[in-house]
Amino acid sequence: MSIKTKLIAGVGSLTLAAGALAFVAPAANAAVTTVGGCGDLLALGTAKSTSINPSTGKAYGITDLDNLDGALSTKGVDPTTLKGTTLGSCIFSSGQGVPDSGKPVGLFAGGAHSLTKWGTKLFSREFDCDTTDTGDNTEWSPSGALSMTFADLNNTGKGNALTAQVTVDGFTDPDSNPATPSDVVKFHGIVSKGVALGADVNGQTEFDPTIKDKTATYPGGANPGAYFGYAFDIGAAVGCTTATKGDANILLFNNGSVGGQSQLLGIPVSGITFTKGTA
Repeated sequence: MSIKTKLIAGVGSLTLAAGALAFVAPAANAAVTTVGGCGDLLALGTAKSTSINPSTGKAYGITDLDNLDGALSTKGVDPTTLKGTTLGSCIFSSGQGVPDSGKPVGLFAGGAHSLTKWGTKLFSREFDCDTTDTGDNTEWSPSGALSMTFADLNNTGKGNALTAQVTVDGFTDPDSNPATPSDVVKFHGIVSKGVALGADVNGQTEFDPTIKDKTATYPGGANPGAYFGYAFDIGAAVGCTTATKGDANILLFNNGSVGGQSQLLGIPVSGITFTKGTA
């Protein structure tokens, strides 16, 4: 399955008056420093359009029909235990001045920070998985919020948390061959609230369509699945362009990585990285 990588149709330009904001402009040799990162997180996701599939009476998911909107929502899960509470962790550098989400803002301690909740909510006014429709320039990348809440508390007594505004860039091409499939999506954005406020975000995550399957076990077992009670939707993963438009319909999927790679195709997944610029 390959959602079109040309989802971002264009980029607007903003011209600033000469000298405007020069006082915040970084030096030409400014360094970019990695201040944190997360790897091997796992989430289950749903895809839902406001358009109704007349065959089912329910909302479309991701399909090869044109001009449909779509909302993508994911929720982090315990990678090893059904309904477990160990969702993974992110590591942040000490000595980099990473802000926490307190009031007033303090320093976020260096080291590993366990997650109690994380997920994404993305939306696009028009996108599909028909790779043959190369003439449609009105499609738009799914964009929205990546949110994370950590187990450690800030000075208000609440869990340190962050929100980043992110947008999907498309599928990776690790072998530099567009003809071979990839089930890894890359994205970028900026932290807009909380921990590491202002940091740039770059990430990769697997995107593998799934279906509910009560017999599927995870990991391993007689019927290894995408997660407990979920199996990979191979039909949708192979390709979403169908002879009859709308036959392919992705309603469920999983995100993340296991062992630094996607579960279905074994494509490398770099995880999520937070960086800051230094003037």
